[in-house]
Amino acid sequence: MYNQEKIKLYKKILLIFIAVLLVVVSSISGYTLGNISKNSKEKATQNQKVVKKESGLTNKVVDKFLLTYYTKKDLGENDNRIEPLVTDAMYNQIISDEKLPVNQAYKGYVIDQVFDNAEVYINQKDLTALCVVSYKNTQLTKLNSKDGALIDQPNTATVRLTFIKQGGKYLINNIEAATLTTSDTVNMTNSYTSASSSSESSITTSSTK
Repeated sequence: MYNQEKIKLYKKILLIFIAVLLVVVSSISGYTLGNISKNSKEKATQNQKVVKKESGLTNKVVDKFLLTYYTKKDLGENDNRIEPLVTDAMYNQIISDEKLPVNQAYKGYVIDQVFDNAEVYINQKDLTALCVVSYKNTQLTKLNSKDGALIDQPNTATVRLTFIKQGGKYLINNIEAATLTTSDTVNMTNSYTSASSSSESSITTSSTK
C-alpha cells in the first residue's frame, strides 16, 4: 500500500516536470521563431533598399565616357574603347574628325593624354550634359623625342554631350564644344543639375561644333 502511494506520488511529480518542460520548450521555440521572422523581414527590407537604383542619366555614365574619351596615348588609340559608349553615327563622326589634316598634323606630337577631372551638369529633360573637363598631355617638339617637350601640360575643355537611350543604355549621340558665359546675348540658356553637388544651377552656354 505504501509502495503504491509512493509510486503515485512519483508519477504526479513526473507529470508536473514534463508539463513544466513542455511550457519552457514552447516558450523558447516561440521566441526563436519570432526572432527568425523579424530578422527575415529586416533582411528583406535591407535587400529592397540595396536593389534601388538611380534613374535617368547619371554622373557615373558621363564620367565613364569622359575618362575614356580624354585618356589616350596618341590620336585614335582609344577608338576601340570609345565605340561601345557612342552611337554608330557618332563613332563614324569621331573617326572622320581624326582623319582631318588639322588633326593628323598633331599625331605623334600630342601623346600620353590623361583625364584629370570634370565638373558635370546634367539636364535630364533633353539628356544632355555640360562638362568642364581638365586633362593633361605631353606635347613634343620633335617626333619620338621628349627633348624640350612639355610634360604633363594642363588643359581644359568645355563640351556638351547629347545622349540617347538605346537598348537600356545611354549612348553619346553628339559632342559639341561649348563656351560658358554670363552674357544675356547668347544662343541658349538651359537649367542644369550639378551632378557633383546635386543642386540646381542656371548655366548659360554658347555652343559651336
